Amino acid sequence: MPSWSVVICCANAEATLPAALASARWADEVVVVDSGSTDRTAQIAQDSGATYRLEPWRGYSQQKKFGAELAKYDWVFVLDGDEEVSPRLAEEIAKLTDAELDALDVLYVPRRNWVLGRVVRAWWPDWQSRLIHRGRVDWPDEALHEDRRPTDPSRTRKLAGWIEHKRAGSAEFTDYFSGARMDERLLMVARQMHARGQRVGFLGLWLRPKLAFFKFFVLKRGFLDGTFGLLVAQKAAVSTQLKYAALWAVQAGVAGDQEDREHPEH
Repeated sequence: MPSWSVVICCANAEATLPAALASARWADEVVVVDSGSTDRTAQIAQDSGATYRLEPWRGYSQQKKFGAELAKYDWVFVLDGDEEVSPRLAEEIAKLTDAELDALDVLYVPRRNWVLGRVVRAWWPDWQSRLIHRGRVDWPDEALHEDRRPTDPSRTRKLAGWIEHKRAGSAEFTDYFSGARMDERLLMVARQMHARGQRVGFLGLWLRPKLAFFKFFVLKRGFLDGTFGLLVAQKAAVSTQLKYAALWAVQAGVAGDQEDREHPEH
């Protein structure tokens, strides 16, 4: 039988961490990596019996890599403090055999995202590389969010069970539709895009936001959610416009020299 570790990286997650921990009871071990909470996160984690570690923020990928290195077992499920493993996903993982896992490096899991208490139809399935063999993955540095890539792309599989994201706890409008939060990360993302050879011109700046709106409102059927779906598609269009505007500023040399700020996940 395989042994499993769940690694939860979080900060100030007292409202959502109990649900995350409860959803990980199927695991043989739970590790919580706290990047500097000022609320009851540490107490909640320690009271649950999880291994608790306070670690300054290393960035999205490196924080989770650090957590995976703390784990006892090679097979690690990476979870955020505002996420939950659904019962169906837990059952599916429990059925995996050592023979199946010997042929795999990464198992991809869909994520069901909640915004203001509603499931976002247009963001499904939002595939995530969460169930990994820590010795058989690479951890690329990403300016925003994170990823884990198999050493052999053929050694992957998709699971049907899902992660719930932001289902628990309460969230305000600004947690999803905040220009200030978006601005904090724009240049960081744009500079990484530029370093990887991406460029944008007149046509891209004009067309990309429109295509983003069309994708989420029409192709991903956001229109079925009415006004809520319209807001989600508009958010995608605005985010795309700002991201590529920042890329244009970087490639034109007018982005400024101020330091970008990175913040712990919450």
